[in-house]
Amino acid sequence: MHYHIYCNQNNLEANYQDAIAEFTKRLSAYCTVTLHTGQELSLLSGGSPARQHFLCVVPGVSSYSSPEFAGYIDRLQQSRHSAIHITVGFPKAMVENALAPLPEYSFDTLSLTRLALPPAPLTLLLYEQLYRGYTILQGKTYHK
Repeated sequence: MHYHIYCNQNNLEANYQDAIAEFTKRLSAYCTVTLHTGQELSLLSGGSPARQHFLCVVPGVSSYSSPEFAGYIDRLQQSRHSAIHITVGFPKAMVENALAPLPEYSFDTLSLTRLALPPAPLTLLLYEQLYRGYTILQGKTYHK
């Protein structure tokens, strides 16, 4: 599984870059993750849109508990999708407009917290949740 994470911020502070690099290293045992920063939203990484899934992180009540999120990740891995595109800090309407020209795609929204966090800390939280989800799927104790 390959994740493309799009953070709506041009430059991430060094502390966020370091933490994201650490989670990227830890996640490499389970998947590959590519971080795209900037305010431009180019969502398709080659290949068929039907083989890619699009996920927009939006503010609101958390969509899943940690075990439920792990189950969501597991379902994505079992699906026909080869790439998951996750947007952070982009308005949902902007993501939908970017997807509009695609002939066929699957799209979900996800809330990680009800707090209105800036894109950088929200991106870091997403990395942490991905790692937590994968450790749950592997039966490791990180999530307790």
